[in-house]
Amino acid sequence: MAISSLESDWALLPKDLLESILYKVASAVDRVRFGAVCKPWGTAVKERQQGTQIPMLLIPGKDNNDKVQSLYSITDQRISDVNLSIPYNRRCCGSSLGWLSFVTESSFILLFNPFKNTKIYLPRLEKIIDRVNAKQYMVRKLTLSSDPAENSDCLVVVIFGAFSDLVFMKLGDESWTYVDIGDACWFFDVLYYKGHVLAINQRGMLVSLDVNTGQPNILAPQDLEHAYQTYLVEISNGDLLLLRRFVKSYPGYFTVHKLVLDDESGRVERVEVKNIGDNALFVGGNYSVSISTSNFPECESNSIYFTDDYNCGSAYERIPDVPYDVGIYTFNLEDGSAGLHYKPISAHRSLPPPIWILPPIYVARETMFDQF
Repeated sequence: MAISSLESDWALLPKDLLESILYKVASAVDRVRFGAVCKPWGTAVKERQQGTQIPMLLIPGKDNNDKVQSLYSITDQRISDVNLSIPYNRRCCGSSLGWLSFVTESSFILLFNPFKNTKIYLPRLEKIIDRVNAKQYMVRKLTLSSDPAENSDCLVVVIFGAFSDLVFMKLGDESWTYVDIGDACWFFDVLYYKGHVLAINQRGMLVSLDVNTGQPNILAPQDLEHAYQTYLVEISNGDLLLLRRFVKSYPGYFTVHKLVLDDESGRVERVEVKNIGDNALFVGGNYSVSISTSNFPECESNSIYFTDDYNCGSAYERIPDVPYDVGIYTFNLEDGSAGLHYKPISAHRSLPPPIWILPPIYVARETMFDQF
């Protein structure tokens, strides 16, 4: 009998057997390893997770090399051995679909995918403060509508400037479009929801942007009290949630509202909710992510995983002896409790805070994930 006939073809394992094995794989890192074996295994991971991956936290590497960063897994509760070529002393102003964004010293926006080692330079932002140390804080958040490497119609929306205004562009445009909403400002988050571009400000104003005209449509007024931070997130059943964080005592608490569109008036009603079911939400400087804990039982249901993304224009607010969210906290909506999941070393406390990033579900074997 030839030796080759004794060898197993892992790509031809029966689908039900493959799914039963994958069901036992709890670690996010191990799922990446699993998906990297071959394309059928990568497809099985995608189908099991319904296209969603658990975010990992981008943090300074173990060896204290200021040119690389590593990934922290909440499911494994450990730092991976992977090294990504990202300087950890530069603030990341956005994380969408595996892409990170940075403001360059020349005031251009750099999109960088560390998993594909791909860079895209976007046009220069005007009206930016011409001080190197201040530039990286002039963009509060950048979000992408789709993967710019796969979709030439990708839309980029930026919350920008001293008053957190909105600007946007389509990939390939030579300049940014500045959105005029009158006296309304202090936008905190942007979400692409069912074909609409939605933005929320500090006091609950919800607007929908017409990207053809640049005109905003106000769906909800700014009639809520000031919040420390505000997020929009779509959960697994398609509902749209408004998250508002308050820090009257550290580390604070969240209120959650379901946003319901009234088809007759075209306005949005806010309905406060105390339970988000089997959803776990990941918020911060990233594009907000929701996962179903029925697919990822190692995550806490009805909870919010959060890390710091608040800045006051030129540097992060830090109160002496108070460990602002340079690690990972969770807030449980049922009992209002908060827990610390990851605490970095004290030497990293003065650095820009870490950010959630979505690693690819399937990666080629020759990528840096072979280092896991």
